[in-house]
Formats: sequence, C-alpha cells, structure tokens
Amino acid sequence: MTRLQPGTGPAQSLTRSTLIGVSWLVFQNFGSRAIGFAAQIVLAKILLPADFGILAVATTVTTVIGVIANFGVEDVLLQRPHSMRFWTRSAFIASLSLGIAGMLLVWAAAPLAAYAYAAPTLLTLLPLMATAMPLTSLSTVPAANLRAALNFRFPALYGSMEMLLTQALTIALALAGFGVFSFAIPAPIAAAVRAIVFWSVTRPRLGPMRRRQLRMMGSNSAAVFGSRMLTIMVGQGDYFVLGLLASKSVVGAYFFAFSLAIQPIRMIAGNFSTVLFPAFANIRNDPVRQTEAAVLASRITAFTVLPYCFLQAAVAQPLLRLVFGEKWDAAIPLIEILSIGLGFDAVSWIAGALLQARGEFRRAFIYSMVFFPIFFLLVGTGAVLGTAVGVATAVSLFYLFLAPVYSFLVFRTSGVSLRTLAGIYLPPTLLSGFAIVAARGLAAYLSLDSFATLLLTAILGGGVYLILARLFAAEIYREIAQRLRHFLRDRGA
Repeated sequence: MTRLQPGTGPAQSLTRSTLIGVSWLVFQNFGSRAIGFAAQIVLAKILLPADFGILAVATTVTTVIGVIANFGVEDVLLQRPHSMRFWTRSAFIASLSLGIAGMLLVWAAAPLAAYAYAAPTLLTLLPLMATAMPLTSLSTVPAANLRAALNFRFPALYGSMEMLLTQALTIALALAGFGVFSFAIPAPIAAAVRAIVFWSVTRPRLGPMRRRQLRMMGSNSAAVFGSRMLTIMVGQGDYFVLGLLASKSVVGAYFFAFSLAIQPIRMIAGNFSTVLFPAFANIRNDPVRQTEAAVLASRITAFTVLPYCFLQAAVAQPLLRLVFGEKWDAAIPLIEILSIGLGFDAVSWIAGALLQARGEFRRAFIYSMVFFPIFFLLVGTGAVLGTAVGVATAVSLFYLFLAPVYSFLVFRTSGVSLRTLAGIYLPPTLLSGFAIVAARGLAAYLSLDSFATLLLTAILGGGVYLILARLFAAEIYREIAQRLRHFLRDRGA
C-alpha cells in the first residue's frame, strides 16, 4: 500500500495551479459571501420568520425539480475537455430542453405544493421562481468552457458583481413591500443577464448536432442525474419534513439558521469542488497524482473550514442577540448545532469531486442510494421528537459520522489508509474545538456583553488555533501559508 505524503511528489504543479484557482474564487467570493451575509441580515430585519418559512418550502420544490434542468450535461462536457467543441450543440440543446421541462414541472407542481403546505402564496411564487430554470440552462455551455480552461478569475469576478446587484434588488423589493416575492423576482433577471455575458465572453462554437451524442449524453448523465437527485433530496429533506410538521415561523427560523451556518462551506469547500473537478479530469489517466492532490486538498479544506465552523457556533448567540435582539432567538441553537456537522460535510466534497472527475458516476449513485434512507430516518425521527432542534441535531449527526465514511470509501480504492483519513479530520477538529471552546468559556466566565464576547471569542479563539496548528500540525500549516504566498506573489506579478 502506497503511503501518500501531502505536499510532495507529482501533485505539486497541479496543486499549485489548482490552489491559485481556488484562491481566486475564495478571495473574490469572500466579498460575495460577505455581501450575501449582510443582505441576509438586512432582510431578516425587514421580513418575518414566516416569510423565510414560505421561501424554504418554495426552494425545496424548485431545487428538487431543478435537478432535471441540470441533468449532468456540464459534467459530461467536462469529462471531454479536449473534444468539447464537438459536443457543444448537443449539450446546448439538451440543457435548454431540460430547463424548459423543469420549469413546466414546477408550474404543474405548484397547486399540489400549495395544498400540501397550506400556503396559497406558492401558487404564484413557484411559477415565478421556475422561469429562471431555462434561462439558467443557457449558461451551461459557456460555463463549462470556462471551467475546462481552468479560467476561474472571470466567473469569480462576475459572480461577485452579480451577487451585489441581485442582493441590492432583493432588499429594494423587500423595502417596497414585496415580501417573500423579493427573493423570486431577481432570479430570472440575473439568469438572463448571465447567459448574455457568458456567451459574449466565451463565444463557444456550436458544432454539428448528432443524435448519437444526445443518446450518449443521456446514458452518461443518467447516473449523474440519479446521484445528484438523491443528493439534492438529502439537502432539501430537512425543509421538506419540517415543513409538513411545523409552523411556517419554525421552518423560517430553521431556514435562516441553515443559511447562515452553510456560508463557510459555500465559500471555501464549494470553490474547491468547482476548481478540482476540471483539474482532476485533466489528469484522469494519472490516478496516483489525482489522489495525492485530493488528499492534500481535503486536509487544507479541513484545516480551513472546521475552525471557522467551530467559531461560527461559538459566536452565534452574541452575534444574533447583538444584531436582532430577541427576534431570531429560535435560530441560535440551530446555528450552533448545524455549524459543526456541516463543517464535516465540507471536507467530503473534495472526495466527491474526485469521484466525478474519474467518471465513476455509478459508484457515486450507489453511495447516494445507501446514505439517502439513513438521512431521512434520522431527520424524520428528529422532527417527531424535537421539531427544529431535533432536525438540526439529526442533520449534524448524519454529517459528523457519514461524511468521513464517504471520504474513506472514495479514497480507499487508491490506497489511502484509515490513518491518513483520520489525519484529515481529527487534528483540525481537536485543535479548533479546544481553541474556540476555551475562548468562549473565558468570555462566559468574565460575564461579558454580546459585543465583547464576540470580539474575545473571535480574536482569542482564532489566534490560539493558529498557534496550535503551527505547533502540532506544522506540515499543513506551512503548506497553506506557502500556497497563500504563491497566490499573493502571482497576483502582484
């Protein structure tokens, strides 16, 4: 069995270019996420928890059906980076057709959803949200071209600008009294503008359309679709179950808490996954190199995301009390519980990117089939026993235990040992847990107010974690510092 040493060997050149791409997305999307977080805070002040509850239910419907509009066409294109130009027309036709089909299905499902959740607003809200689906599908081909070329700078810059304008429009609509519709109106506008801009920038050539390609694309995408559908249903299952059993205000508090807790995952792990999939696909004939890069990326993700998640859980109470008073008190324990579990989920995204880049879509589908019933069993039990807190606990436990199992199942076929996997998860968990919990405990012992508690926990907890990481995880600490220096040097060049 080959023992992989992160930071050495043939993965270095790929890792460097990949981390530069990730750094572009992280540094640029940090601004986007900061904008999104600030906008969410403003909207939480303007709107009521019940509005967020309606949005959660509507998002569940559009997200699950929206998988049809994203059947896996982009993934199939990225599997063929050197012959992509011959597949663009077939991919465009398939993507647009699926987007239209998804929109029509949401329109048809709107009356049923309105009846099931006792929410007449869904009759209008869902069709409006669904109009974004075919418009979004127009960007599939140019977006795949950018990812295949490892061009992450433009999408990152554009995404930041799009986020700023979209959130500004959402807030303006909320202030004007549009309520939950404030979230739905900007989506089709943003999708249409994105399609125009991406096509203008990339100008992909549409090659000849071949029916054989459409059949092959459907065959290759079927496993991607099945896996993605199950993943999306797991991602939306907590809203689905809770929405059937709890009031709209309870669902709204959970939706708000989850949206805040998942920010570090979307900012860091999501960017890693976006960059690594095409990077891994470009070296699919070198599995050892792929695995070395994936293990290193997993360690970097763990040492970056997990302390942030622990910190997020620790400052949830003083932060929400400081900003909202008692309006969102129901969301505080939910954020504290969810933050830890979602951090473990973030690390497993790298293994998922590796699995897809290898084209092992059926294997990914099998894993999803195994985890799917476990998730709903846990969430259903949690909802019955403890409503929102029970669901949050179930979700966190699911990711705490099964995310590392998923990573091990993916990595073990490449000779990665259980000890190596433990080295990904355990050190950052122990170090960040000790540093953040100690800082939060000190703030509680000193009986500080919300603002002082927030500052002390963030500064002292973050500082202690960095010191501990440098002392007890020097190798990965140097690796991260080195990659950051390379990125800053390259930007300054």
